[in-house]
Amino acid sequence: MTLARHLGGVVLVRVLGALLALGGLAAALDLVESAADVLARDDGGLARYLALRAPVILTAVTPVALIVGPVLAFLSLAGRSEFVVLRAAGATTYRMLLSLMPVALALGLVFYVLTDRVSPTLEGRLSAWLDPAPAESAGAFWARTRQGVIHAASSSPAGDRLGGVEIYGTDAEGRLLTRITAGAARYDDGAWRLEDAVRLVPGEARSTRIDGELWETTLRPANVRALAAPTRSVAGNVAERILSGGWVGNRTAEFYQTRVYRGYAAFLAPFVMILLAAPAAFGTRRGGGLGGRAAMAVALGFGFLLLDGMLTALGETGNLPPALAAFGATAMFGALGLWILISLEE
Repeated sequence: MTLARHLGGVVLVRVLGALLALGGLAAALDLVESAADVLARDDGGLARYLALRAPVILTAVTPVALIVGPVLAFLSLAGRSEFVVLRAAGATTYRMLLSLMPVALALGLVFYVLTDRVSPTLEGRLSAWLDPAPAESAGAFWARTRQGVIHAASSSPAGDRLGGVEIYGTDAEGRLLTRITAGAARYDDGAWRLEDAVRLVPGEARSTRIDGELWETTLRPANVRALAAPTRSVAGNVAERILSGGWVGNRTAEFYQTRVYRGYAAFLAPFVMILLAAPAAFGTRRGGGLGGRAAMAVALGFGFLLLDGMLTALGETGNLPPALAAFGATAMFGALGLWILISLEE
C-alpha cells in the first residue's frame, strides 16, 4: 500500500502538472484569437467562455499530459535511484506498474467522462453561444432516420417549427419509396403536423395533397436544435441513442458506432500510456540511459496517439470495422509496451 501511494502520488502530480501547463498554454493561445469577440459580449464574457471552452481544451491536451506525466515521474524516480532501491528490496518492475493501476483507473474514468460526456455537450453550448445565427435565422440541416432522409431549409430557435421540409422515405436497401415536400412542419402536443404538404410516390402520375397530416418520426425539438448547430464530437450516449433509433443523427452508422467504442477506448488510454512510459524507469543517473529511454517512451506515446487518430478516422468513414478502429491502436501499443517491458526486465 505504501509503494502504491508513493508511486501513484508521483505519477499523479506529474500528470496534473503537465495537464495544467499544457492546458494553460492552449487556453492562452486560444484567447489570443478569440478574446476580442468574447470580451465584447455582455452575457457572460470571459468567465462564461472559459467555463465552456476549458473542457474542450483539456480533452485535446490530456493525451499529451498522459504521455509526458508518467515519463517525467519515472525519470524523477530513476534519477534518485529509487527504482534501483526498490528492485534491490525485491520489488519487480511488474509489481511497481501494477501498483499504479488505481491511478490509471482514476485517470481513465476522468478522461472517459471528459471526452465522452462533458466535452461534446459543452462544445455544442459554446457553439450556440458564440454563433447563434444558424439556430435563430436559418437552422438548416440534413438528418438520417430509419425511415429515410430529412432535409429542412430552416428551423426555429426552439426547434418546434421547420421550414422547407423534404422527407425521403426509403426501404431497408435505401430505395426511394416516397417523397414529401412541405412548406412547414409544426411540433404540437407531442407530434409533428405538416403544412402545405404534398406526397409523391415513384411510379404514380400525380402527387397527393396531405395538408395537416401527422408526420410519424423520432425527431424532437431538442434533436432539431442539436442538428441545426452541429459539433465535431458526439457524446457516446447520444451515439447509442441514434443507433437504437431514439435520436436522429446526420452521419453514418459506422461513425456513431466508432464513437461509442471510442469512449471505452479513452478509459484504457492511461493504462497504455503508463506501460509505454516504463522504459524511462530503467535508466540511472550514473549508468546513463535516462535520456534515451525517456525519448523512446515519449516517441512510443506519440506513435500511439498518431495511429489511434488514423484508425479512428478510418472507422468513422466506414473504411475499418468500428471495433478495430477504436481499440486497434490500444491493443497494438499495449502489446508492444508489454514486450518492451519484458525485454528490459530480462
